[in-house]
Amino acid sequence: MSDFIVIGDAYDEAQTEDALFNQFFSTSQTLSASLPKVSPSLQAEIDFQIEQSYAVQVAHCEHHAPAIFYIDGAGKARVVEGCCNSWECRRCGQIRARHEYTRIVSGASDLENDGHELFFMTLTCLGKELSLEAAERDYNLWSNRLLTAMRAKCVRKTKKHEPEFWCYAGVTERQKRGHPHSHILTTYAPNDGVFVKKGERDPFGRKAKHDNIYSEWFRKEVVKVGFGQECEISPVRSAAGAASYVSKYLFKDAVSERWPKGWRRVRYSQNYPKLSHTKNDTAIPLIKHADWLKLEYLAPLVWSDSQYTYERALAHGVTNVLPPRRE
Repeated sequence: MSDFIVIGDAYDEAQTEDALFNQFFSTSQTLSASLPKVSPSLQAEIDFQIEQSYAVQVAHCEHHAPAIFYIDGAGKARVVEGCCNSWECRRCGQIRARHEYTRIVSGASDLENDGHELFFMTLTCLGKELSLEAAERDYNLWSNRLLTAMRAKCVRKTKKHEPEFWCYAGVTERQKRGHPHSHILTTYAPNDGVFVKKGERDPFGRKAKHDNIYSEWFRKEVVKVGFGQECEISPVRSAAGAASYVSKYLFKDAVSERWPKGWRRVRYSQNYPKLSHTKNDTAIPLIKHADWLKLEYLAPLVWSDSQYTYERALAHGVTNVLPPRRE
């Protein structure tokens, strides 16, 4: 298994052939072994989405991410293709989807283990009166306004004179009509929230399809910032299950969906748990021809991660790089 590599700002948190993903969710096991309290149907769906993610991933980065030389934990020299982190790249978009999925699920489990209660929020756009163009133009603005309002309300002093803990991770996808909508996993629920059981009617008069938390403040704030009235807050029974549900949308049309430039499909609060990784000080990006030539001096034999990487080495006249699967 390859180490997790970090090379500069442009490739921050880049991965070498899903090493980090596999540290958390080995493809040789089902999610049931890694994610307790996840329903069998959700486990099966996520397993399928992950398998599909590998199946549709193309051989190399379409944006020409540089190859990376490094020494792995076993002391073997390797050269692998980097990750451009672009959703539009058919290779790196899938790698990023698996990376973000891993962070959301792992972070939610960490928060739950630390004793934090979690909540699940759904946000949607206005109805037919809102054009897709307007929704794409203003959705991030509405999201920023709502998250800012929630954070301000959350961190205010409570009756115990202690601020509530503010933390979230959110994923945005497209509805069938094309408009964006978001699922947010957060540690915060408004203090005016009223628990409504499935089958009961909330203060708005609607029958609850499942257990939820009705907040008059939340509904008014959602509409105030520009969203539609179809919003919801639900208590989380299983952190891993809720996080898996939120992040499964990362795999859904990960590459085929097109979003405006600068769109934030995944967003986190600054304190949402990050994935631990080890910076490899031996890592060197291979950008120029001279960089490739250094391989013959860095190690007697270098293992490549793919046929594409191997052929790149040959094209630069490097003779000590081995084709994949010769270990």
